[in-house]
Amino acid sequence: MWRWLRRPDVLMVLASAPTYVTTREALKVLDPQTLTPLRFLGSAAVLGIFLLLRRQRLQLRWRDAPRMGLAALLGYAGYGLLLNMGQETVPAGTTSLLLNLSPVFAFVLGYVVLRERTTGMGYLGMGVAVVGVAVITLGDGIGGVGGFNASALYIVAAALLLAVFLIVQQPLFKRLGAAEVAFWGSLVGGLATLPTANPLAGAAGAGDLAGAGPAFWAALVVLIVVSTALAYGFWNVSLAGTSVAAGGSLLYVVPVFSLLLGWLLLAEVPSAAAMVGGAIALTGVVLLNRAAKTYIPTVELEAAR
Repeated sequence: MWRWLRRPDVLMVLASAPTYVTTREALKVLDPQTLTPLRFLGSAAVLGIFLLLRRQRLQLRWRDAPRMGLAALLGYAGYGLLLNMGQETVPAGTTSLLLNLSPVFAFVLGYVVLRERTTGMGYLGMGVAVVGVAVITLGDGIGGVGGFNASALYIVAAALLLAVFLIVQQPLFKRLGAAEVAFWGSLVGGLATLPTANPLAGAAGAGDLAGAGPAFWAALVVLIVVSTALAYGFWNVSLAGTSVAAGGSLLYVVPVFSLLLGWLLLAEVPSAAAMVGGAIALTGVVLLNRAAKTYIPTVELEAAR
């Protein structure tokens, strides 16, 4: 069992699971625009200390800087800000289910941009996944009320950025270590979103950090250290040794833990729409992943050229 827990993909799933629960708790005090740079700059500090203690020299060169900058803007700044904006009203478990649209977006990008094709199972999987997300979005699983909640669009947009981010980032692992990629992503992503921060305008209009309770501070520490620095680091280790398709498939397991944590810690009981739609969406994504395994590496090779 201990050997199994030492696998980076397993550690990534465990570290990522609290992300949406801790974000929901932190948003009770901070607004999305303030939480985003705080999260990533805090992660950059943690990773910087880690690299310093290991006496690991930074390997980023000018030729990789544009790609690293774009990856940071997509997978850290843009993704993080959209995620926080959506999670103001979208429950933690539902958020993790909606983010599993990323493999579908990766498929569409490969089809349109790189002319990748798949089997009938792939097309079926994409359709099933979209139906599942429609059930979640239009059902009563978001915001606790029936009907459409526009905040879900922020989560869907975050899933799209995540798909592009995975393809853009992958070639960096040929020359940079996993921790360094996460460090630069956190630093650039945090600095890029810093101008949007407004620490005087918290979620309740007060933004008084001094009066925040222990639940907020615990959530913030876990979000920064565990669900950002460690989660991105372990995910990068996994991505460096496999394909985008295989690395992205690690996200499939996260909603199970996120739904459970949201239920236990935030009393966010999953609705029927969230459960049914989530099961449909996950089934579609798994079908799509199985059909696309042979084709996704071609996308990565084209992106690396």
